[in-house]
Amino acid sequence: MMRVLVAGITILVAVSQTAYSQETWAERLGYPAGKRVVILYADTMGASYEFSRPGQELLAKGRLNSVSVMSPCPWFEEFAKWSRENPQHDIGVCLTLNSPGQLYRWRPLTGLNSKTSTLVDPKGYMWGTELQLGLMADPEDIRREIEAQIAKVRAAGIQPTHLHPFMGVLFMREDLLKIYLETAEKNWIPAVVLELTPEKIQHFRDNGVALSDELIATVHKYRLPKLDDAHFVPEADSYEKKRDQFYELVKGLPPGLTQITAGPADKSLALEVLAPHWQQRVWENQLLNDKAVHDFLKKQDVIFTNWREIMERYENAGAKRPRRRGAAKEQEDLGQNTDNTDGAVVRIPTFEEPQLSINFD
Repeated sequence: MMRVLVAGITILVAVSQTAYSQETWAERLGYPAGKRVVILYADTMGASYEFSRPGQELLAKGRLNSVSVMSPCPWFEEFAKWSRENPQHDIGVCLTLNSPGQLYRWRPLTGLNSKTSTLVDPKGYMWGTELQLGLMADPEDIRREIEAQIAKVRAAGIQPTHLHPFMGVLFMREDLLKIYLETAEKNWIPAVVLELTPEKIQHFRDNGVALSDELIATVHKYRLPKLDDAHFVPEADSYEKKRDQFYELVKGLPPGLTQITAGPADKSLALEVLAPHWQQRVWENQLLNDKAVHDFLKKQDVIFTNWREIMERYENAGAKRPRRRGAAKEQEDLGQNTDNTDGAVVRIPTFEEPQLSINFD
């Protein structure tokens, strides 16, 4: 689907921190100190067949570690069927609150009435831009919608391993960020959010990104695993330049847990209408299938992982799941937060199990 906007990326990168620990999340999860631990990631599964098919193929080949699916979108059912047939793969919920296309649009699962819902435009579609959603959205409408999207994914037979905010919109307002993180803890599904060191907080403030003390405190209270760093595959004006920039990105990764997001897609006439940056998406599919790229990754001192393994390590250290209520009660209370987790900081010892790897064959 449409590429996450630069502003949304900046907000995503700027949104989290416990200000007291210099230890990376990779180390806290038991990976060796100083190691670079990477999730090769793709979102927007279910948005169209052009995105879903390469995502499925790359997961099956071991060329991606994790993906997320957009449950309000037209190709969700096809992707869900494939997921039920291939339950070993790491699949999260791409929480979808915007419909950025001009001609290809979707509606929320809740609040379809444009006269009463704050999630839709006058035609009943999700708002096209992050700014529109940020100005109009009522927090309780947001809470009900993201809970409904999680419930739909579960009802389709997928046990989601993480939550991912499409276009970064849940980072636009502190109240929406709070709902995002509360929902993650309530459902015991980790949210894609970054751990900012004090140096990173200062860096973003120096570059004009306002991080309020209240926002930092909100993320400080969030207790599930976080990323140390996050990147998107760089855009370029040729495939060769894109590949070279990807190499530089990987070589420059610091120690810690990093997610690198791509948007692989199949070229088609429909894709050219759906995605203004369609050529970048086609090149990202080519990149992840490129033998030269896999030869390069084999030579890097990188450990690959996914969100399922991250949560297994977190739970193996003694982190406790919140009590689950019955499905009927959860539907009755849809949108109401319950916080049953404790506030302990979990420190995770080193494990001896073999790690995930990318398939280079």
